[in-house]
Amino acid sequence: MKLTERHTFKPIHLVWIILLMLPFALFLNLGLMPLISDEPTRGIVSLEMMISGNYMIPTINGEYYYNKPPLFNWLLCGFMEASGRQDEFILRLPTVISLLLMGLVIFLLSQKSLGRNYALLTSLLWITSARILFWDSFQGLIDITYALVTLTSFAALYYFSQQKKWLLLFVTTYFLAAAGYLMKGMPSVAFQGISLLVWLIYDKNFRKLFTWQHLAGLTTFVAITGTYYYAYLQTNSLNDLFATLVDQSNRIQDKEGSFWSWTGHLFTFPLEMFYEFAPWTILLLLLIKKEVRSAILNDKLMVFCLLIFTSNILIYWVSADMRPRYLFMLFPLLFIVLVKAYSISFSFPSILNRILSVIIQILAYAGAFSLLVYLFWDETNAFPGVWILIPVLFLIALGAALLTSRLRQQQLLLLVIVMLSVRIAFNAFNLPARYKSYPDASYREGEIIAGQMIKGNKAYILGYTKFNHDASFYISRESGQIITRTPEILNNQAFYIADESNLTHFANELNTYEVLHTFTIKLYETKLFLIKKSL
Repeated sequence: MKLTERHTFKPIHLVWIILLMLPFALFLNLGLMPLISDEPTRGIVSLEMMISGNYMIPTINGEYYYNKPPLFNWLLCGFMEASGRQDEFILRLPTVISLLLMGLVIFLLSQKSLGRNYALLTSLLWITSARILFWDSFQGLIDITYALVTLTSFAALYYFSQQKKWLLLFVTTYFLAAAGYLMKGMPSVAFQGISLLVWLIYDKNFRKLFTWQHLAGLTTFVAITGTYYYAYLQTNSLNDLFATLVDQSNRIQDKEGSFWSWTGHLFTFPLEMFYEFAPWTILLLLLIKKEVRSAILNDKLMVFCLLIFTSNILIYWVSADMRPRYLFMLFPLLFIVLVKAYSISFSFPSILNRILSVIIQILAYAGAFSLLVYLFWDETNAFPGVWILIPVLFLIALGAALLTSRLRQQQLLLLVIVMLSVRIAFNAFNLPARYKSYPDASYREGEIIAGQMIKGNKAYILGYTKFNHDASFYISRESGQIITRTPEILNNQAFYIADESNLTHFANELNTYEVLHTFTIKLYETKLFLIKKSL
């Protein structure tokens, strides 16, 4: 009993366990899986920049790519140049670093209001929320890095407004808005405009929008983005660029859906968000209690978080073509409020506290016992080390679950330990199982071989051959060249990549040809042929 009492007053002991587990949870097997989702798009744009030396105008297969400005690609290029590597681990490393920096921003923003322990808890809850921990934290996508920039802008808005440092407020937030714009385009303009307007009106500082300090901030934004577009205009026009950026930001209606699917989204959106950012969204239960809500509304940071969260999330709520990763900059604000509610709830004990406590205990036990699946799953029970690591992780998770009934005020930290145990097991055994059973690894292998075979020789995609960004990245990486598309046979010495349809179409021009390599890409499982015209 003395041990548990000591932990009750010193949650730092649990924090040290979490900090020891965190690197294994975030980095183990980070580079194992082939690039998926939008990862190859980010990878090929960055790679073509490095190959061509043109860092101003993004391209894919040598054709202009207008969907995203290049700042995130510059970041990836920096990581690849610094490491001398162009592999999956390096492409995903900025995501993990950005996630940890988001935790730091959350801590710095909330520590005065929550106290150091609860501020650290908020950071840990964000890192271990379901959507982050079991999906986006191990993908080389733009969203977490973009969320870091935008969340930092929110933090600067609050901090400098309370310090009455208006020049720093406007220059810093517009600088970060410009950085966000150069990552993802128009959403940063919306975040900046809505957040400034809502908060300055609430804080009775609306007139600050009509001062020279605000003009200095606007000038900062225009100078940064204008400098980029000036450099861009040296080699390309802006005719298609802005139209594409606006179209990419238009998520109001699902292009493939109907009016009824859109209205249905209005009702399902809150439930989807509750699920995506579980298990910590269960803390919303605490807001039912009037005393908790009143205490929250007496804290200015909590009001700020609620205002910025609700005013910005409305756009996504009415947008049918919406993905949870677009909200990564907003949910940390909600988490700050929820942890505040949790800290307050101990002063107002009620049945809600007991219900929440039971739910946390159930989740902790469920997470602990889920680890045993790896010992009985045919895909994993023969893996080296599974009969050592899983029992160790199970004992750690089960020990944390058992303590949830004794250390009521540390239940969330204990559940974090369970979540990290599950993620470590996921990294060690689930990912290798997927690697063995999914076809992605064989797609990558075929693309790598094709790239190695054409190295030192010019190669083209023939006609309208189906080709995806995965193949573009791996073939370009191995061959060191940009694989462009050609409508005709330009060079008898060159290699060509074609599917069956285009191979037939160009048969007369090719006359006789040699098939050097056959491989399949993920796009519709298309079979491709690496060929060379016979002389």
